[in-house]
Amino acid sequence: MKTPENYFIEDVKLPGEERGGDLSQAEQAFLDKYVGLDQDGVLSRTPRVDPRGDAVLPGFAAKAGAAEDQGTDAGFEARVREMAEVQLVSFALGEREFALPIMVIQEVIKFVAPTKLPTAPAFIAGIINLRGKVTPLLRLRRLMGLKTEAGADRFIVICRHRGLQVGLMIQSVATMYRARHDDVDWSVAAHFGDSAEFLMGLLKNGDKLVSILSIDSLVEGVLRREGGPDA
Repeated sequence: MKTPENYFIEDVKLPGEERGGDLSQAEQAFLDKYVGLDQDGVLSRTPRVDPRGDAVLPGFAAKAGAAEDQGTDAGFEARVREMAEVQLVSFALGEREFALPIMVIQEVIKFVAPTKLPTAPAFIAGIINLRGKVTPLLRLRRLMGLKTEAGADRFIVICRHRGLQVGLMIQSVATMYRARHDDVDWSVAAHFGDSAEFLMGLLKNGDKLVSILSIDSLVEGVLRREGGPDA
């Protein structure tokens, strides 16, 4: 099996430069919800970043995925649940291990300090401008109810989902899995109820359980959630 480093170096294509000034509907909806009338001011304070060279996770080359959304259409997660085997990239948050289907991951970059949004809830760290795309950074620890540790999350997993590029703040990349259908419990809601809001499955890896995140639920949750900075 390829390591995460080999996968991103060998198999993933670097996207072309995005045009500036053209916001997708999802980007505009995010800015309308969490920025309001000061959108031009916030965007002007958010420098464009292009994390190649020194800014890229060492040994990863972290070459980005195709510029178009990959595997994140309306039926994507239903198809994943039917696959005989799904390739996952896992990462650490404290003592827990989470994963995402590799098709939704565009790249992994070193942490970039975001422009803060004063009225956004605490699970949104702010935004970065990644190659011309408005990219909200999500504090996964906050969303998953884990203990927050200042400075612990040193990397960002960049995902594309239906016109909105999002960054998930993580501690470190762990490994890659080829998960067989029978090794994944897809009925997490039956076991965890509301706490499974952002999960789509659980991978049984020996005595360990790896929580598979739902990019659908994460992005939709960001766009619909209410609450102030301490929410």
